[in-house]
Formats: sequence, structure tokens, C-alpha cells
Amino acid sequence: MKITHLVTKILICVIAITVLALTLRGIKGTPIESNINDPIWKDEGPLELSPDRGRFALMYSFVENKSLQFSLPIARFAAPDVAYSNGQYVSLFAPAVSFIVAPGYLIGKLFGLGQVGAFAINALFAFINMLLIWAISRKIGASRTAAIVASFAFLFATPAFAYAVTLYQHHLTTFLLLLSIYVLLKTDRLWSSAVVFFCAALSIPVDNPNAVFMLPVSLWALSRLVSVLKTKTQLKITVKSLGILTAVGGIIPLVLFLSFNQISHGDPFKLSGTLPAAKVIDTKGEPVRTPVVTEETTLTPETKKKTATGFFKSRNLVNGFYIHSISPDRGTIVFAPLMLIGFFGLIYRKKAHRTVTMVLLASIGFIVLLYSMWGDPWGGWAFGSRYLIPAYALAAILLSLALDRFSKKIIPFLFVLVVLIYSISVNTLGAITSNRNPPEVEAIALQEITNRIEPVSFDRNLEFLQDNRSKSYVYQEYFSDTLLATEYYVIVLMLTLSVPVIGFFYMFFTRKIPTI
Repeated sequence: MKITHLVTKILICVIAITVLALTLRGIKGTPIESNINDPIWKDEGPLELSPDRGRFALMYSFVENKSLQFSLPIARFAAPDVAYSNGQYVSLFAPAVSFIVAPGYLIGKLFGLGQVGAFAINALFAFINMLLIWAISRKIGASRTAAIVASFAFLFATPAFAYAVTLYQHHLTTFLLLLSIYVLLKTDRLWSSAVVFFCAALSIPVDNPNAVFMLPVSLWALSRLVSVLKTKTQLKITVKSLGILTAVGGIIPLVLFLSFNQISHGDPFKLSGTLPAAKVIDTKGEPVRTPVVTEETTLTPETKKKTATGFFKSRNLVNGFYIHSISPDRGTIVFAPLMLIGFFGLIYRKKAHRTVTMVLLASIGFIVLLYSMWGDPWGGWAFGSRYLIPAYALAAILLSLALDRFSKKIIPFLFVLVVLIYSISVNTLGAITSNRNPPEVEAIALQEITNRIEPVSFDRNLEFLQDNRSKSYVYQEYFSDTLLATEYYVIVLMLTLSVPVIGFFYMFFTRKIPTI
């Protein structure tokens, strides 16, 4: 039986890695400064949007130019999300992702696939996230099969799929959050708190808002170091003396982050995102300065000051929540409805896991709340709600508990099965095509230019596919001459569906419910 389980795990991992490999975006070659601004790398290629270009630009500048400041071609490549400070173009994004994917770029470059290698590191973290959800789900009482189905669902039935095959910060954020939860569930030794504090500190240079998202799990780790004894007459609080040393785990990432800020733009305590953005660079290489400042024009230090908290406004809350939940262009109910079923898992949780449940809910709540107040809740041009990817991972853990019950009766089983197939179909479509879906508010203005109705949901990706286009490296390099893009999509979809659908049917026919 143990051998069978081991073989099954290996097979599932092979399938997941194969799907990621088949959908990883890229083209043959490694960009250089003389061609990095060509359409084959940008709009028509794998680095299609400024967030992934900005992170790739910093990595490229650091590796190839040994500098944290951008040369003019690299600055043009990163625009409009490039900062201008002290007469230099610098990164507008938190730096950790750029440095972490650098080894993949260097390895890929040896084979003439530098860009693909960089993207592959992000896909690796996405795969590890799947394994962590699998492990955490088992630890909180889900059956083996439910844990497998739920972990697969996170990676392939949410926008996490589309962002696993490109270069964004969301999977690294998710990894640090999931690793922290897993370590605290695995052991109560002091080193577990040190790991969590390290992950919490590292999460800040990955993406600055992570400081808030990591608070619940950080408080959980802190509670391991403090004991409270209440009697009728006094309250006794004891702190483990060695526990203070665990805070050292968070010092190294923060020191490196402050050092990056100092070298990059001369102020260790100023976040890159608060620097003035050079949205337009003129023919002389200077940032365009305009007398009238709008959201679309260049912002200079003299015209507008940006602060870390200024990106979040409570007045955005209602509209932001609508965008993340039910809007046609980003809504969870459109792109990842399967994750909503996860909240039924709260009914079936074990009482012994009350703390981890509270941490999951608090983290999900912080993510949804903060990004609902975000000035750009759409995430720019994007596929689904990319900001909610860490929340989808946490919801998938709860989903594993719900699946054990929903698979036992025919009506809930059929309902979940349909939603599962729908969610994977939609997100596989996004993964092998493009993330360049405009927000609904921008599509209206875009229609006046293109003189056509602009799709804003996954129907835009369907148009892309029907035009026989895919940004998958494997498809473009090996199958574009023999398969239509739609045929390739069906092959990838069938492979992706195989694990969760077979697993869910297995749960239905075995009808075994874990003891709660």
C-alpha cells in the first residue's frame, strides 16, 4: 500500500510539472539591450505587461550590467512602471523576485533560453505551493485524495495558473505564507518561530503589502514564545528567553532590503513604489514632464507625492470588493468559483485546529480587505484577480475539508464536479494565451479607438486562442506547425483535468468520510 501511495504521488507530481512545462510562456533566445524592446519580447511575447517587465528588467540589469540602475534601453523596456530618482531610472517594484529568479535566467541562458529559465523559477514555486497545500490539508484532517484534489485545484483552477507561467510576485508571496503555516503545524519548537519571522521579513521585499498579510501567522508564531497564566489575583506573562533570538531570523532580509534601497535610489527607508514614476521617456531619454498631471501622465516629485499608505483608501472598499468578487473582468465567481466552496470546509474543521482556522480566515480577510481598498484593484491589465492568489491558496486548504463531504452525495458531487471542470477550463485558457485583459473601465475607452466591442473576461482569451495564438514556449517551438492552438488547449486541458476529476470520482465511489 505504501508503494502504491508513493507511485501515485510521483505520478501526480509528474503530471503537474508536465502541465506547467507545456504552458510556460516564452520564446527561444535570450534578450539583449539591442532587441529587448522589440514586440517579440514585449506585447507580442512573454513579457507582455509592465509588472513582469519591471521585475525582469531589474534582474537583467543586475545580472548583465552589474547595476541596480537601468540603462536607457532597459528603462524604456520597463516603462511605464519605472521610477526616476536622482537622475537615474530605477525599479518601481520590490526587488526580491528579481534576485530569486536570477539563477534560472543564468542556467537558461546557457541553453539560449534565459527568459524561459527565469519564468521557470516562478513555476517551480507554484509547484511547491501545490505540495504545501497538499501537506497542510492532510495535517488538518483532510483525506489523501481530497488534499490532492484541493491542491491541484488551487494551481490549475484559479488565476494562479496564469501567473505560474510568467513572472509576478504572487507565487513567492504564497510560498512564504504557506511555508510559515506548514512549519507551525509541523512542530512547536523554537526554530519554527524563527522560520516564520524570516519568511515574514523576506515577504516585504517580495511585495510590500505582504507585511500586513503575514501578520496573523506572525502573531501565531509569537504566541509560541509567550505563555499567559491567569489566576484569581494576578496575570502572569512568561516569555521564553531563547525565543527572543528567533527574531534574528527576520533581521537579515530586512538589512538586505534596506541596503538595496540605499544603493538603488539613495534612501534605505524609502520604498521603491513611492518613487516618482516616469511613465513616458522622450527621444532624448528624459522623463516627460507635463504641466497637467493625470493618472496617465508622468508623475514627478514636484507634482505629486506618493506614500506607502496612500495607495489604500477606504472609499474604494465597496467597488474593490465588487471587482474581486463578482465583476465580469476580475471576479472570483467568474474565474475561480471552486474556491468559494472552500468556505463550507469551516463546518467540518476539527476543533483541535481552531488556531490555524483563525489564521487562514484572518489572512484571507486581510488580503481581500487591503486589495479592495487598493487604488488599482484590477491589477492593471490582468487575467482574473491576481491579487487574490494567496487567498485562493488558503481557501484551497479549507476546500480539502469540504470535498470530503461534498463527494458523498450525488447532487453536491455533480455540482462540485461541474464547477471544478469549469474553473480548470477557464484558467487553462488563460495560462496558454495571455494575461492582457483590460479592466472593464479601460475597455470602454479602448472601444473608441478600436471601433469594436472589447471583451474583458476570459472570452478575450478565447478570441486569442481562436486566432491560433498561444504564448506557450513548448507550443510555439514544437507544435505550432502541427497543431492548432485550440487542439493544443484541449490536450493540455485533458491532462490537467485527469488528476482532480479522477480523484473526485474516486472519493465518490469509496464514500469514506474522515472522522472529525
